[in-house]
Amino acid sequence: MAHPDLAIFPYHDGCLPTETKGAIYRQYRRGESVESLAQRYYQPRNHIHRIINEVRAARIMDLPLDYVANDQFATFGSQEKEAEILGPLPESEVRKKTPRLPNGLPPYLASLYDVTLLTREQEGHLFRKMNYLKYQASALRAQLDLDQPTRRLMDAIEKLYTESVATKNQIINANLRLVVSIAKRYVGPATDFFTLVSDGNMSLIRAVDKFDVSRGNKFSTYATWAIIKNFSRTIADVLRHQGRFCTSHSEMLDIVQDARANHYQQESAQTQRESHVQAILTRLDEREREIVTSRFGLTRGREPLTLKERGAALGITKERVRQIQFRAMSKLRKAAEEDGIE
Repeated sequence: MAHPDLAIFPYHDGCLPTETKGAIYRQYRRGESVESLAQRYYQPRNHIHRIINEVRAARIMDLPLDYVANDQFATFGSQEKEAEILGPLPESEVRKKTPRLPNGLPPYLASLYDVTLLTREQEGHLFRKMNYLKYQASALRAQLDLDQPTRRLMDAIEKLYTESVATKNQIINANLRLVVSIAKRYVGPATDFFTLVSDGNMSLIRAVDKFDVSRGNKFSTYATWAIIKNFSRTIADVLRHQGRFCTSHSEMLDIVQDARANHYQQESAQTQRESHVQAILTRLDEREREIVTSRFGLTRGREPLTLKERGAALGITKERVRQIQFRAMSKLRKAAEEDGIE
């Protein structure tokens, strides 16, 4: 052996591999003492402390702290305002209704109906709280010195991040039932229900991170659009995969016939179209949305109105209605293009 001393003191020069530093940090987090780690790795205790802080700081730099910006966050310096933003969930004034469970649900899915749905006010509170917590954590992380990270600063960042994750989970848990209801519309011979639920849950999680509550829209509308968009890709991929492994033209024909014959597809397509329309309508202001929905009869049970009728209801001229409609349609075309909607 060229260096027999390394068999006894493998880290005599104090330079530990990255993998070893990671192992030290994990063992410390599991409860092993610094004294024990120092003896095991033949390092001084202050070196073990330095390694733990170094790895911890690197992991903090990797935390997903992207947040939906809000101009008001910078003004929330007062304790009173922060107490309002970070306080408990507002009480609901709506009487809690016992949900009606669909027949034959497995225990996991049935348990989703035990979670109370959020009111509009509660939903807004949780989204503001989640993003403000990540905003605070991100601001503190910008002050973190990786060469000399302080424990107090890292404690504060991790505490804020943990609270943001807990808040995010509240939102997710209150909306998992939405995923199930949408997945039921898309299930068929070409797709597995639980695969759709799993995919839908991932879409829901991503939607929570991207939703901007300051626009005044309902999260369920935004999430429905995101889930259905993902389902459309999933079903298309399944059909393509099945076609790739067909052994004869007759098998391919059967698949195509099955896909066309399934009545759920027509319903799903209509649901998808409605969801796309509702999603891009959120890009309009209240007056633009009101004019577009009334002019094109997008509200169920109501006939389209003429320019004159719409103007009379709003107290403006039909020419002004035409101008607002033109502006709104330009916005909708741009939104559809950005979202890849045909």
